[in-house]
Amino acid sequence: MDEVQSIEAAVLSFYRGGSEQQKETHKWLQHVQNSPHAWSFCWELMQLNKPSEIQFFGAITLNSKLRGDWAEVPKEAHHELKQKLLETIVVFGNGPKIVLNRLCISLGLFIVHMLRHPTVIEEVTNMFLHEQLGNLSKVTQIEILMAVLEGIPEEVKNIRTQIPRSVVCEELNRNAEFVMQTVVTYLNEKLSHSAVEQHDMNGLINAAKCTGTWVAHGNVHLNDREAMVQTLLKAVHYCYWKEPKDDGCLMSEENELAETALKSLANIISSYATQNAKYSFTIINYMRMFLDVLVPILDAEYKEGNDNENLALMVYALFISTLECFSSAIFAGIVTDSDEVSKVYTRTVDMLIKCTDKPGTYPVDESCSTYAMEFWYMLQEEVLSMDSGEHKKRCLEAIKPVYAHVVKVLVRKSQLPTESSLHKWNDDDLEAFRCYRQDIGDTLLSCHDVLGDLMLDVLSEALDESIMYLSYDPQSTESWTLLEATIHAFCSIAQKIEYTEHQQIVKLLKVLNEIPYEQYNDKLFGMALETVGAYSEWIGDNPKYLPSAITLLVKGLNSTKASQATLGLKDLTSECQKEVVPYALPLLDACRTALQEGHLKNAEMIRLMYTVGNILSVIAYDNIILYLDAMVSPCFEELQAHVQNNDRTEATKARVILRLEMISKLFSSLNIRKPTEHDGSDKVVLGGQKMATFPGAQVAGGAPQPVPQPVQPILLILEKTMGLLKTLCTIWIHDETVIDTLCKALQQALTNLMDDIKPLLTEMCCLVLSILNTNCVVSAADIAGNFILMFYKDQDSRQLMVQLFTAIMDYNFNQMQLNIGKLSRIADLIETFYAFNTRISKKIPICYSEVQVDCMKLVDYATKCIMLPEMGPMKKSVAFITMFVKESTNHPVMMNVILAQGENIVRSTFLCIGGTALRTQVEIFADIFLALNFRYPTQFIQWMKLLEIQNFPTAYVSASDKEQFMRKVIKERVNKRLVQDYVRKFAALCRNIVEYETK
Repeated sequence: MDEVQSIEAAVLSFYRGGSEQQKETHKWLQHVQNSPHAWSFCWELMQLNKPSEIQFFGAITLNSKLRGDWAEVPKEAHHELKQKLLETIVVFGNGPKIVLNRLCISLGLFIVHMLRHPTVIEEVTNMFLHEQLGNLSKVTQIEILMAVLEGIPEEVKNIRTQIPRSVVCEELNRNAEFVMQTVVTYLNEKLSHSAVEQHDMNGLINAAKCTGTWVAHGNVHLNDREAMVQTLLKAVHYCYWKEPKDDGCLMSEENELAETALKSLANIISSYATQNAKYSFTIINYMRMFLDVLVPILDAEYKEGNDNENLALMVYALFISTLECFSSAIFAGIVTDSDEVSKVYTRTVDMLIKCTDKPGTYPVDESCSTYAMEFWYMLQEEVLSMDSGEHKKRCLEAIKPVYAHVVKVLVRKSQLPTESSLHKWNDDDLEAFRCYRQDIGDTLLSCHDVLGDLMLDVLSEALDESIMYLSYDPQSTESWTLLEATIHAFCSIAQKIEYTEHQQIVKLLKVLNEIPYEQYNDKLFGMALETVGAYSEWIGDNPKYLPSAITLLVKGLNSTKASQATLGLKDLTSECQKEVVPYALPLLDACRTALQEGHLKNAEMIRLMYTVGNILSVIAYDNIILYLDAMVSPCFEELQAHVQNNDRTEATKARVILRLEMISKLFSSLNIRKPTEHDGSDKVVLGGQKMATFPGAQVAGGAPQPVPQPVQPILLILEKTMGLLKTLCTIWIHDETVIDTLCKALQQALTNLMDDIKPLLTEMCCLVLSILNTNCVVSAADIAGNFILMFYKDQDSRQLMVQLFTAIMDYNFNQMQLNIGKLSRIADLIETFYAFNTRISKKIPICYSEVQVDCMKLVDYATKCIMLPEMGPMKKSVAFITMFVKESTNHPVMMNVILAQGENIVRSTFLCIGGTALRTQVEIFADIFLALNFRYPTQFIQWMKLLEIQNFPTAYVSASDKEQFMRKVIKERVNKRLVQDYVRKFAALCRNIVEYETK
């Protein structure tokens, strides 16, 4: 079997074999494609008597060789290659399409390589225009020509050519007008007929695409593109109005041509976006043309479930794109003496109001309304960013009625689907609608920025209307959606509402407490609960409305919407912690009942414990102890039962994690010494500890005598349960999830207790040590690091902290040694380890001198970790090296390490910049250069001489470029922005990437 037969067999095997076989075959075929022989066998594969799979492989092989291996073609063979290409295009001119498309791309690639010949594009174009390609029809030749021309600018981005890119771009610019003229002439000629022949459609589509790909070239002013814009609009107009459509739906070819023309129009506009001010008059003219031609199409499609929805979407996308690029020119029409500009602005706003208010429900009946959201943000941003003055005031007053109307539209559009309509919805639709409602919420925030307090009046009217609508048919179970949408609107703007006792909010809260929720869908109740939570901060400023809020949320605990109720209580007890005291005990009783009844989901139980902690933090100490026994004991009793049974099943594990997470959430909020704003008590801070003072408690000199406060409740809990937690840890020591959850609970305790944890410090450290020595999960290293940072300088705790520090270092060194060469496997561990060491380097660098730790190994591993592909460990390792270098000059042990490892650090940094790290991330390595240059300037100059090594860090960067980079970096010791810029540009050179300056 010769080579071609082997390739054919492999191709058929690839397309018709199993997945395992495909993998191996694909690898072999790629190898074959890369071989120099591919230039010859690709033509043999492209014979009409071959199966289409083999023909296609031949075509993509030719593509691949032209794109990446042009240097293998001798100059004298260029003409022969061109002839073969044209002959093969003739052979496949009538299909298969998949092969012909690839051959068109190949001809485009050939033309790019030949751009040194100034007439190559004209020659090829004239060849097709004058029908010089065999027996192919004129229609087919034009279709092929347009496909070839369309692909040329795109291929320039991906091709490896021997011509400098600057020359390529210059040639594209020089040829652009010839190509554009050819394309526009063809489009106009065809569209001028009363009817376009069906066989011309592919040529027209390719021509329309061509205008979009070439528009960035030619150095032509936007106002000189008017003929092209008119032609593309003519194409859209023709496709839509050419004949009555029985079913209202465009044929696929007409639809594709119209959409392609709209995309090209958007490309034309966006190509000039950086020259906003220059083309104000032109863009107003173009927008008027868009409005004249395209709005009638939108009006015709202004209905539910229309068949040309995607075309309408493309039209709206063009308008939004134009507004994004030239907003100031169009928004000048808000208040202007120019009648034309004013009309364009007004018509645009009217059109986008209709877009927002598209008939039907998004996304099942319509999909356009979401497009207008961006406009309402842009318009308010434009006006609010104006300099304060009479003009801004006039603009603001002019747009307020518009936004008031938009608010009512958005409320209506955000209505949830009713139960009777849900059969039309699938999971993707429901998710799209969830995102759509979020977008509406964000847009309502923009509306509030414009309307201010007037927004509450508009929503208050909407609330009245929705209640009235509900009362029209009290028996209806589906009339609740408008009320729910109105409440959702109030909820969306809660963050904007200031402390004032707005009567509209008072009315809202009253309504929320009066709705007979049991009569309607539970989603209405869920929205009400979410809204009460959203207004927690406002209720904190207006506490007389707290009882009704609590009543509603407690009612929610016993409903199907307990999730929203627990979220609302969490927010309410956080924002109104002091104000909740009079209602604390009944609220705690309600929480206890909900937890005991067992109907809450795990997440709801965990969240409710946060509320419990918030409330316990502000009640009398005796009551704290009582409620702790009642509400926390069940958690530990269940854990004790699991420990006694030594049960390690998956079901038990889930319960253990739940109980630990509940305890953790309680620990995060329970703190009787929380720092608060002045609350009327006589608490003062002495020596970092809060103490209570009482009248008459005096010492000599009249100073008040501090009286210690009671023991922190968390400490009491830990003292009673430390033995249980140790046993639990022993049983589950090899399960990362359980150990991680336990450590997070201890971390929450430490965060709230701070120095108060000292009575239990030894026991907690021993527990953490046992974890570090067996299963150093991320949270164990975190809590150990916090212990060390807090207590290392405490002489009583020094030895314990040294043990923790040593345990962390030993465990991580051991893991890195075990995974050397495959450090990505432990990326999370490395990220945590070097984040920990960065904190130590910054806060207590003396550790590295006083503790027996191998700092040489620590830095050596860090230089390996900066070369990892994962962002987390790479960034944390860079941060560690930078901080270690900065602090090292004050500590001889650290200094010796840097002097020994400096060259290695610089070498690894260069390798990262040269290609190991993502190009978007290379600027971070400037930190290492700056630190070394600042602390070790003399040695840094020597280490930088690594660049003198030939082909280091890559073969693409020249000696002079390296010399220039060295000089610039060595010169800068503090200007981080400059060094980042040098590093970014050097990285581009190392990777043979041309970095264009942004203008």
